Amino acid sequence: MRLTLNINANLGNQEVVLSDNSYGQLSGIRVFGTPAGGAQVIQWTFTSTGHKHEGFVFAGNLTEGLVINSINGKDQYKIHFVTE
Repeated sequence: MRLTLNINANLGNQEVVLSDNSYGQLSGIRVFGTPAGGAQVIQWTFTSTGHKHEGFVFAGNLTEGLVINSINGKDQYKIHFVTE
């Protein structure tokens, strides 16, 4: 199933509303490269409230329109930024 993940770009960790009006939790954590000061990346984790949909883990920048597959490929999430 392809769902739109509505994200408030002004927040970090947040409860999000999906396009089918279900909810989930999006969390991000900064992961640093090498101990010598390598690049950092954000690892995003999405979990559906009530386990209605399959979640995902993604490392990198979230951009408008980006499509992320769930862990086993059951669902797809399209990133959409909102200002609410």
